[in-house]
Amino acid sequence: MKRAPIIPKSSPSSSAGAQSSAPAAPMVDSLIARVGGMAKGNSIVLPVCGRDVKFTLETVPAGQVEKNTHVWGGNERVQAFLTEDALDDLIPSFLLSGQQNPAFGRRIDGGIEVADGSRRRMTAILTSSEYRVLVGELDDEQMDSLCKLGNDYRPTSAFERGKRYAQRLENEFANNISALADAEGISRKIITRCLNTARLPSEVISLFSHPGELSARAGEQLFKAFEGKESLLAEQTASLIAGRKNGLLYESEEVIQELNSALTKGTHSVREPAVKKDFAPGATAQYKGNKVLFSLDRTKIPETLIAQFEELLTRLNR
Repeated sequence: MKRAPIIPKSSPSSSAGAQSSAPAAPMVDSLIARVGGMAKGNSIVLPVCGRDVKFTLETVPAGQVEKNTHVWGGNERVQAFLTEDALDDLIPSFLLSGQQNPAFGRRIDGGIEVADGSRRRMTAILTSSEYRVLVGELDDEQMDSLCKLGNDYRPTSAFERGKRYAQRLENEFANNISALADAEGISRKIITRCLNTARLPSEVISLFSHPGELSARAGEQLFKAFEGKESLLAEQTASLIAGRKNGLLYESEEVIQELNSALTKGTHSVREPAVKKDFAPGATAQYKGNKVLFSLDRTKIPETLIAQFEELLTRLNR
């Protein structure tokens, strides 16, 4: 976690004896190394917004995460976009060794409200893993601060930032973009691009493996290209969604190209569906036009076979 508070070097215990005197900016692996060994019930004191908070590690059993936890409403990350593709950086490690970096949250209404850790929460749900959360007494300001720390490590998309900017613009800045830009410390151009990207239908964003694949620049261009032609965009989006259900695979650039093709052709180009072959548990290949995409699950495939496969590919450069 980028700019996470330093975890005291003393080993965790059930007491609140170990404290950090000031916030700092360690690397994410430093945080994992210092709290990764904590067991359920261990406590630690960390400064959040300049105030010490005692956090106690709680573990939500596998299968109960979705029921017993929820994400704080102030978190700008759109939970509907947290799919297996969007979480492909976390799922393998969860399957191999479980969750290494605890989330942060507070207990409310008999459950846990998560500030930082919504991606880890959804990964725990998808992989049927237990979910580890450092729970403390936090106010909304501290919850917001922890959310921003997590989003610094894994930035939210232009679409998600645009949604937050739109809310702030209306509720706090009387639609004054210059004032919002000063408050956020970024340019008016970036604010405007994110706002325009956020005006795209959520169905368009769902076409991408991860919403972050659509940049603010590309999102604004797409919004302006279809301004006044929303029905055409909706029709083309529905066509692409149907294509994905039939086995078509789209890279992010292809999604944009296919959408824009509706402006000249009215429909997306005809493509052959991808063909998937299962060679063994954990070993698959997808044939897409002139491309072959191999997928090897290291939890199921011996390292020796993976090494042999890598050796074959290495020979291509000889």
